[in-house]
Amino acid sequence: MKILAITIETNDLDKTTQFYSEILQFDLCYKSELEVHYKIGHSLLKFVKTAHATAIYHYAFNIPSSLLESALNWARQRLEVIKNPTDQLITTFENWNAQAIYFYDNNGNLVEFIARYDRDESSKSASFDPSKIESISEIGIVTAEPMGLAADWIKQYGLSYFEKSPPTKDFLALGDDEGLLIVVSPQRNWYPTNIPARQTTTSIEFEIQDTTISLSTAQSNIER
Repeated sequence: MKILAITIETNDLDKTTQFYSEILQFDLCYKSELEVHYKIGHSLLKFVKTAHATAIYHYAFNIPSSLLESALNWARQRLEVIKNPTDQLITTFENWNAQAIYFYDNNGNLVEFIARYDRDESSKSASFDPSKIESISEIGIVTAEPMGLAADWIKQYGLSYFEKSPPTKDFLALGDDEGLLIVVSPQRNWYPTNIPARQTTTSIEFEIQDTTISLSTAQSNIER
């Protein structure tokens, strides 16, 4: 599954633009008074301006697995990388055959660079820079009943559970190593932090089996 775009809210568009353009040095491809878009591989990260406070979003970006250490060094020069519960900057997910690093953006959103070792290596570069980021890898979705919402989306959109992550009532993943919808309940915190998972307004566009699908967490079925 390819995540083509996610649209999320910010109540400070100017500082968000400054952070993603100057700190992360992402490729700004559209800007207006109401929204900004960043091109990241085959994905678009879109921020829209809102007047109200927003809950914390969690999203991840695929990076070449060979550049994880380089990406960590690059990130540490620009921002504070979050330590996991074992006091490490790199988290290993053995069942997923992946490793990741985490940091916050200016909005307090939890951002992740993840290296998935079962994906095809796309870069032969020796060092990391933002142009090496391949796509949006994950977007977190919060609902009171993850299993019920997943069943609806599997039926409606032909999604499937991520084969490396057996679903539970509080956490599940839909998709594959290329792109995942991470669906959790409000009973969880966003790993590796103590930040409670809370519902957010998110629009997601993804491609599955040559079909492009758009959905929004503002739809009534997110509440269940």
